[in-house]
Amino acid sequence: MGFFSRLFGSNSKNNTDTMLDTAEKAIDNGDYTKAVETYREILKLEQNARASYNLGSLYAQGKGVEQDYQEGAYWFHKAELLGDEKAGNFCLKCALDFIHQDFDNKTPEQIYKDVTQFIQKVYSDVDIKLETCRTIYAVAGNHFKKQEYEEAAKLFRAAGEFGSDGYSQNYLAVLYNAGEGVEQNDVAALYWFDKAVDNGAADVAQQDRDGIFNAYKNNFSEEAFKATMLKISECCQNGSEDIPKDSEKVEYWRKFAE
Repeated sequence: MGFFSRLFGSNSKNNTDTMLDTAEKAIDNGDYTKAVETYREILKLEQNARASYNLGSLYAQGKGVEQDYQEGAYWFHKAELLGDEKAGNFCLKCALDFIHQDFDNKTPEQIYKDVTQFIQKVYSDVDIKLETCRTIYAVAGNHFKKQEYEEAAKLFRAAGEFGSDGYSQNYLAVLYNAGEGVEQNDVAALYWFDKAVDNGAADVAQQDRDGIFNAYKNNFSEEAFKATMLKISECCQNGSEDIPKDSEKVEYWRKFAE
């Protein structure tokens, strides 16, 4: 490196360090607006993990700016890409907080659309649909572990119906089978287990899918079995609260009644 490169490189680093110190002093003094402005100035000049992380934190907390979990996650992800491993955890925390904003008033479809928008904002290097489903599935799994089954069911429905995520469909079927978070419904459970098998989750869903199907076939009268298969087919044709319209499955279930 030549003399002038060394000189200007050193000055740039010193200038960045000075600006970082200025921002952190502003935070200590409660002047969050100045801190936000300073971090933004740094990030106009260069990529910087420390500035990205701290700016993400301010957005997530709503300090110096309006609280914005998408923007917070965006900067946490930038910091993660620059080597700050803990920033990834806070990026996921922002996703969780974002999903839970006005959660009770959101439909599964709205949740899926919102998370898709969130992923598009935060990431530029991922499969959007896959990452959307992974994010919803992770949050749903957290609710499931806490036995918060109603919240889990809504989230699994979001990723299962609108993202065709097989593992979300499997867990939704488990909840319908057990009557946890949703009204107990073996017909809906059979539908969602079958969808899970179709969408790559046969390792966890095939046995339960076959178990319910064979229980109907072996324990019901021929008339009752046919009626159940026609019921699933009708739900797929017209849609219901528990089974969405699914034109591809109308004939699939009807053929078992023939």
